[in-house]
Amino acid sequence: MGKNLRDLEKIRDKGFTVLKENLSPAELVQFLQMLGVGTGDYTKEKYENDEDINIEDFEKYLAENN
Repeated sequence: MGKNLRDLEKIRDKGFTVLKENLSPAELVQFLQMLGVGTGDYTKEKYENDEDINIEDFEKYLAENN
């Protein structure tokens, strides 16, 4: 059913080791800042624009924005 906490801690530790070995301290801080906590309220925003869209509208949107 998913990783247990100890497995996730091992993965996190391995990841930090790789980052420390390949980035300068300043680069490591910048990278971690990029992964920082986001802003906004995802749940609220998810339902604010819950318009039904059909495939034709979606294809039109893609054609106009690519």
